[in-house]
Amino acid sequence: MAVEATVGGQIAARVVHTGVNTRGQLSAASSGSCGHAAAMFSRFLGSEWANVAARALHKLLRKEELEHDEEYAVERLCSWLSRVQGTDPLVDDALDETQREFLLSYRLPEGAAAGSTPGGGRRAPGRQYILPQRTPRADGLPSAEPSRASSEETEAVKDPELQEQLQALEDWEAFNVFKLAQLTDGRPLQTVTLALLRKRGLVSRLGLPEDRLRSFLADAEEAYHPHNPYHNSLHAADVTQALGAMLALDDFAAQLSDLEQLAVILAAAIHDVGHPGVNNDFLIRTQSEAAVAYNDISINENMHAAAGFKLLAKKENNFLSQMSLEDFRHVRRLIIRIILSTDMAAHHDSVDEFAASLRLWGPDLAAWAPDKRVVALQLLVHAADISNPARPLRYCCQWGHLVHEEFFAQGDKEAALGMPVSSICDRQKASVAQSQLTFVEYVVKPCFLALAEFAPRFAATVQPHICDALQHWQQEQQQHAATADVEPDAAQRAAAAAGSRCLPTR
Repeated sequence: MAVEATVGGQIAARVVHTGVNTRGQLSAASSGSCGHAAAMFSRFLGSEWANVAARALHKLLRKEELEHDEEYAVERLCSWLSRVQGTDPLVDDALDETQREFLLSYRLPEGAAAGSTPGGGRRAPGRQYILPQRTPRADGLPSAEPSRASSEETEAVKDPELQEQLQALEDWEAFNVFKLAQLTDGRPLQTVTLALLRKRGLVSRLGLPEDRLRSFLADAEEAYHPHNPYHNSLHAADVTQALGAMLALDDFAAQLSDLEQLAVILAAAIHDVGHPGVNNDFLIRTQSEAAVAYNDISINENMHAAAGFKLLAKKENNFLSQMSLEDFRHVRRLIIRIILSTDMAAHHDSVDEFAASLRLWGPDLAAWAPDKRVVALQLLVHAADISNPARPLRYCCQWGHLVHEEFFAQGDKEAALGMPVSSICDRQKASVAQSQLTFVEYVVKPCFLALAEFAPRFAATVQPHICDALQHWQQEQQQHAATADVEPDAAQRAAAAAGSRCLPTR
């Protein structure tokens, strides 16, 4: 059994030595070589999971199969044990990479003795750094209304406009996520994600239970904050569809396993779930609970990954419950690593690492080292995440103004708190056009250029739209410079930096 191999007799024996009383409960040892480890168990020992873990460890020693909640409890115990790495060689040797990632990616909230397991059960109260509380809609209406075309009803929908959008699901130019949101009463994410998983045959080949999948996607969409101008479920649906179009346009998708395809699609769908509408720097400067929980490192991204798996932990949502433990861990690792790579602070490193891998192994993904394939998956989702300027101009402009609405809202918060206002968030001084020019020239173009050899048809598709975006924002920037109090030489430098250069054809 996978859990047996992961936990091992050493862990079981060590924990039993640390203390399992006659009622099968864990108890902290007060002295001996494991006293320091026992101190780390204090919070774990106060929860009901300690008793479940004790029962599981006894079963492991007898080589008996574990129940789902027992597997989870053992993983939780191993997560706490991993905190003593470097001070207890026996424990350190028995822990594997999965358990270390588990500890880093999920934190047990205070008082969460009745927390949920991957297979369901009672849920602990939400925490800010796991899933921020939603802000009620200003109109006082419920945040989720009956949908004209929710994901459950997609098959039966006869609306020709909706059918047209679903047929264009993998079309970079014909698909209109704004229209889809209207047709589905604000539920584009669940519609896009379910349709894409079906279209790629993953639901049938992996045997995913659709009722739980739909429930998970509905909860994920609900967890996005609709009051965010940009980081909402519309953006998540757009990114997911962008990824689907990338997979359909080029041949590399045929070299991805079903689990890799599932991971990239799910990562795209939940990559911003629960986004608070402010960036990582704001969370650090305000010493938010999230910043403290994640040690100022990829705060939002860590929260998104944790929030997505917290939603999956609900029994009615766990559409991966029939998957083997090994496969689940593989998918989980991929999703976490992909979501963490969407942190813009990692942009240059992600592009450079992908380019280096491409030079070393070439565009045939089958030739890539197994541990480096995730580098390609990371850049694909990251490219989809920043692909707004590569869309047809009518969509590019909408997204450009929406993201700056969110920036300016953050600037308003900064001003209200007496903080220095971030330059890009200052609605009195920042230029949307100039910011977009800089973003397209120095972020979007290098990223899509790196993908050109790997996904040539996709690169050729987006090239004219990137040219249009540069020309549009350059014209707006020049108009802004002509009417605003901007130094002419500064305006000229900005325009020259962007120019009208486009992605070279390969």
